[in-house]
Amino acid sequence: MSRHQGRRSPFWYLRRGRRALESDLDEELKLHIDLRIEELRASGLSAEDARREALRQFGDLEYTRRYCHEQDREKEKQMARGLLFEELFQDLKISLRGLVRAPIMTLTIVATVGLGIGATTVIFSAIDAALLRSLPYADSGRIVRIYTDSPPNKFPFSVADYLALNAQQTRFEKIAGYASRSMAFTDGATAERVRGRLVSWTYFSLLGLRPAAGRDFVESEGRPGGPRSVILSDGFWRQRLGGRPDAVGRAVRLDGEDYTVVGILPPVVGPLEQGQDFFIAAQWTTPPRKGPFFITALGRVRPGSDRAAADELHAINRSIFPVWRVSYQDDRATWGMMDLKAHVVGDVRATAGLALGAVALVWLIACANASSLLIARVTSRRRELAVRAALGASRARVLRYLLAESSLLAVGAAAIGTALAWTGIRLLREAGGAFFPRTQEIAFAGPALWILAGLTAASTLLFGLVPALHGSGGPVEASLRSSGRSSTGSVSVRRVRRILVATQFAIATPLLIVAGLLLVSLNELGRVDLGFNTHNLLTATILLPAAQYPNDRVGAFWDELQRRAQSIPGVAGMTYSDSRPPSDVNNFNNFDLLEAPTPPGESQPVTPWITVAPDYFQLVGLNLLQGRLLDVRDGLRPNLESVVVDRAWARRFFPDGTALGKRLRSGGCSVCPAATVVGIVSDVKYVGVDKPDEGTVYAPMPPQQRSRYVMLRTNGDAAAVVAPFRQVVRELDAGLPLASVATIDELVSQSLQRPRSLSILVGGFAIVALVLSMIGIYGVMAYYVQQHAKDISIRLALGGTPHDVLRLIVGQGMGIVSIGLAIGLAAAVGLTRLVASLLFGVGALDPRAFGGVTALLLTIALVACLVPARRVTALEPAAMLRQE
Repeated sequence: MSRHQGRRSPFWYLRRGRRALESDLDEELKLHIDLRIEELRASGLSAEDARREALRQFGDLEYTRRYCHEQDREKEKQMARGLLFEELFQDLKISLRGLVRAPIMTLTIVATVGLGIGATTVIFSAIDAALLRSLPYADSGRIVRIYTDSPPNKFPFSVADYLALNAQQTRFEKIAGYASRSMAFTDGATAERVRGRLVSWTYFSLLGLRPAAGRDFVESEGRPGGPRSVILSDGFWRQRLGGRPDAVGRAVRLDGEDYTVVGILPPVVGPLEQGQDFFIAAQWTTPPRKGPFFITALGRVRPGSDRAAADELHAINRSIFPVWRVSYQDDRATWGMMDLKAHVVGDVRATAGLALGAVALVWLIACANASSLLIARVTSRRRELAVRAALGASRARVLRYLLAESSLLAVGAAAIGTALAWTGIRLLREAGGAFFPRTQEIAFAGPALWILAGLTAASTLLFGLVPALHGSGGPVEASLRSSGRSSTGSVSVRRVRRILVATQFAIATPLLIVAGLLLVSLNELGRVDLGFNTHNLLTATILLPAAQYPNDRVGAFWDELQRRAQSIPGVAGMTYSDSRPPSDVNNFNNFDLLEAPTPPGESQPVTPWITVAPDYFQLVGLNLLQGRLLDVRDGLRPNLESVVVDRAWARRFFPDGTALGKRLRSGGCSVCPAATVVGIVSDVKYVGVDKPDEGTVYAPMPPQQRSRYVMLRTNGDAAAVVAPFRQVVRELDAGLPLASVATIDELVSQSLQRPRSLSILVGGFAIVALVLSMIGIYGVMAYYVQQHAKDISIRLALGGTPHDVLRLIVGQGMGIVSIGLAIGLAAAVGLTRLVASLLFGVGALDPRAFGGVTALLLTIALVACLVPARRVTALEPAAMLRQE
């Protein structure tokens, strides 16, 4: 078309602008009209008449020009899109062949970045399910947990509190409550302990849950003396009742009594219902005293009534305080409310933030390492890229080609990340419930897929953009002439790669320090002395149903069980308690010291309150420090007259004297007989190995106590007596399940599961970060040696010593590492303060962790620098010079 077409580059039509298109079209139209004018003039018309006739025959010239412009532009756009996709396909095909020819680099980038993408997706999915997503209840934002607020404690409601709230409140659409309850289920052949809850009849309607089969509770079932009704979980119904469609309306036997099944819950329920087998309609009656406190109260606030509801809670609490003053004197305590989601999730923000930060840092290090590798690859291909530019490829075209290669790597990393994320989410759903909330709601869908896609796109830019910009820039002629050993581009390459490596060390340093602090903390937790010999001590729990065991039969059963258990070969002794170390406390009780009564308006002290059999102290291994131990007569008395305390309790309340002989009233009762401290024993951990010893009170166990922990001391392996002991229980009562069977060592290990899992997670990623940083500094120094091989050869040929060369090369590498290390140490100072709440026995700025990580990083960096340096100094200078 144009007379200059022969001088245009192969893809000239992709670079034509709007003006060029309009100019070409105007030239074509002008040529067409001129030709027609010549024809008319040849037929005898004058020039002016020929022009008028040609324009008349042509028609609306302006309309034709606009129409042709639009058609031309649309055709150009279609052609450009087609060529763009064709070029993209060619770029991907060429890039794939190139990556296959560099398998080590490709696998390194795909594996490391894929690990970062997958792990970050898993952790983000867990955080999304627990912290970001609303609870799966109807209008869950208006559901609150109502609690007794007695600073610094927030504890559940008593029956008296719940009944008063339910009767007097006006600012809530509905009130509900629940209390955990374990019961013995028997089908006539086997017996087992199942977990469930006593719930108010309004519980499911408040949450907006409807049974999948049957119906919800009705008001008559929540009244004292009403029919005993139960709603079963889907798992209980399928596993224990065989999923029978006629289960609704039938009776199940729990704790020796029949409960009518009125409903079956759907398979998918909310976090409050997870892990529960049954829900019994509670029939709470007004108690003789305010305590105990065991009901979790819930409320659905009326729209726009949050402030009014909070004020009403305070008012109701003040109005009922005089009614229960005899058994509860804390007039500072009030009622508060909190979002139900905060209650369900608990205090996991620090753990979640640390886990997400760890995996995100590893992803960033992997991207930095990938970028460094790709820069080296682009540098080695500068002549190839220069040839493309010389043949007509624009910088944008080369840039697009290099980004296509990065996109392929990111897609491969995404494939690895997808597999890791899918596996990790499944594992977290199955095994993560013990240390993280709402794990059953984690799914590899929705937000998880979006974050994975976002990480993949971000990875493409993070590790692909800098190499692509570097590879598509620079003078073409210089790149064609240069061998790549000493060009200006090489200087910029070294600078960028040094920055990337320094960044890797800056990121890895705080991650390694936090991992070190967590491992030290875990080690300190494992070394905590529980206060007794934990080996060969077996525990289990047994509950005697009231329907089968009236008070006069309870004591006889426990005595007979103890007699038979002690006859089992390998059993050295057996005793009972209502709690067990290191973290199973049945009761935290408040009390008032007669010698130092609680000032008016202040909260009474609260400590673990353990009821034990007389032989508990000897069998467990507590040392008597002062006074005497409890005996059988203490448990037979109608009122509590004698208690034993531990050394921590005595030091807390009587630091300047002895606690022996001091008197106290428990449970907030001001008219109950006072009990006397008759003995002081050594300390035992009951509220967790990471919690400080604030004192424990031991009270005598009454013979009529139906729920007990059984504790057996064995001469050898405790696991060997589990089966014989089960048989003993079965012989006494086949309908009694033996539950929570575990050794004390297993319980201690379970209590450390959360810090151990967090330490393993952060420590594992810290090791990955360390390895990537080592690879990064090694790659930089190897590239440096390669670029300066000629200079090094000349230096050695002129008399330089290998030691001087080593010092030069190592100095270059350690300078880079030192900068990154200094930045990382500064960042670690701030980061470790954020995780101080997760540490035990070690400070957030522990010099051992900071010094150890610094020494480790410097040592590894030194080795990574020495390897290429020693390799080059071992070669003959003449041989290297000849290669140039």
